[in-house]
Amino acid sequence: PRSTKEAVDKSGVEFCLIPQDTSKPIQTLYLPKSFVAENPGDALPQYVKPFFADSRTIDSALLQEQATKHLAAGKFKDMDMSRVSSAAMNAVAAQGSVETFPVVRPADTNQFHGVYIYLDEMGMLKKLPPNTRASSIAGSCGFNPEPIFYGDVFIGRVRTKPSMSNVPFVAGKDTNRGAEWMQRAISENLAWQQTANSIAAAKNPEQAAVAGTDGNVAKDDNFEWTQDEEEIELSVNFDDAIFKNAVKVKFMPKSVKVIYDGEQYLELKLYSAIDVDGCTWTVEGSKLIITAEKADPATWPRIRI
Repeated sequence: PRSTKEAVDKSGVEFCLIPQDTSKPIQTLYLPKSFVAENPGDALPQYVKPFFADSRTIDSALLQEQATKHLAAGKFKDMDMSRVSSAAMNAVAAQGSVETFPVVRPADTNQFHGVYIYLDEMGMLKKLPPNTRASSIAGSCGFNPEPIFYGDVFIGRVRTKPSMSNVPFVAGKDTNRGAEWMQRAISENLAWQQTANSIAAAKNPEQAAVAGTDGNVAKDDNFEWTQDEEEIELSVNFDDAIFKNAVKVKFMPKSVKVIYDGEQYLELKLYSAIDVDGCTWTVEGSKLIITAEKADPATWPRIRI
């Protein structure tokens, strides 16, 4: 496996290592210019892949638990799960497997600079310890509840226009809670979603859209919602600015409940099931933004049962 000592050429593009061990500092590493030239676009997933290659075996009980959960949700309904053995997954783990998690989406408001966490895709199955600092960074960007990352992770910045390339992301300046990009993260993620909706609408201007799709916002009593095949997004409206610490959102397989200041504000019984582990919420002024991952990817004809 590649060692972090190999990423010390200071003429390269800066990115950061966030160790799961909080006694170890967040470290600035360098993506070699020669590697960037050979790997156009976002070169980091390919570069950090060997860091995650090791001989740790995955937990077979956890593998079975996750497989059962996803089968119940319908995610792998066409997959022969007998082929997904511990030995096969261990072989993948030995080669290294990278998952990319976007904490800030590129948008015109941030000059199309996205920030991404790169993590070991097998981290949970290897029973690696949670990385609390990486989760805290995602929480500062509006993800609530904070996602759980396992083991050491990397974080870097990618510019998507005029062409995709890696750009500097430095420990301290960019990883401190008060970093400028974190302060703008919530609004910029919303801007990215609005742009994505507009593009989808422009592609099919004459086609009648299913409720909440193709950039068309569907309206209900006190919320609005949009969807794609993978998730739904609700924008719950309040009369005045709301306080994050007064909000509680309860996610259940086929319902979402919003409690504000101790009182129930919304109970929504959903048309189909959601994955409660893939749900987040954040506050933006007088709006509560809820994102829920669908258990079975599909377009819903309506939001309510």
